[in-house]
Amino acid sequence: MTSIVARMFCALAALVLAPGALAQRGGMNVPEHAARPVVMELFSSQGCGNCPAANANLEKLSERSDVIGLTYPVNIWDYLGWDDTFARAEFSERQKRYNRALGYRGPYTPQVVYSGYVHGPGTSIAKIEPNFAKRDITPYPASIAFERNAVTISGALPADVTKAPVILVRFRPGQTKITPAAGANKNKAMTYWNLVIGYESLGEWKGGVQKFAAKCDQGCAVLVQKDATEGVLIGAAQKK
Repeated sequence: MTSIVARMFCALAALVLAPGALAQRGGMNVPEHAARPVVMELFSSQGCGNCPAANANLEKLSERSDVIGLTYPVNIWDYLGWDDTFARAEFSERQKRYNRALGYRGPYTPQVVYSGYVHGPGTSIAKIEPNFAKRDITPYPASIAFERNAVTISGALPADVTKAPVILVRFRPGQTKITPAAGANKNKAMTYWNLVIGYESLGEWKGGVQKFAAKCDQGCAVLVQKDATEGVLIGAAQKK
């Protein structure tokens, strides 16, 4: 009996540790590739009835080793009568520039931009999975290391990259909760994941080893983008 129990335990352990099982983290059937994490930039609003579902999906998917989740609160629905209490105009402008870069006519919420190369609503795992399946799984060309008061980027600049802006995104790590007093989510608790509170340009990476001054104790992501500040990512890392 003891040997049978032991064999059953080993079989169960093998199932749990199998790559297919790991792919279930976050509720998706797409294998994880930690060497090239997907940066999910979610543009969300307190005035958006579908945004709580996307917020929850981002939090769930951020359990994965290959996801860097960031939530930008935007003000595109403020004209309906409730001003988003976290939104900043520069976040809405970033969303608009992404849409121009992606050839889409205008922003919407909830909108997720995946590593700068594609976008989608993020309201269900079924709609998120195809965007993961399209991605490159090789390591990013730009390797990022956080140091005291600096960020070091190293690697070879890809031949098709003319310039590589480096963006520092600051966020509140983990959950941030709010209950809007009016609007589409009136009196409904909303939870944001890694709520962005600001971002700034650190300069341009020109290939090789390059150090950028940047003080970050926690709640920072560094994005190296192709050709523009809202371009395809060629490097990404976070410090929670």
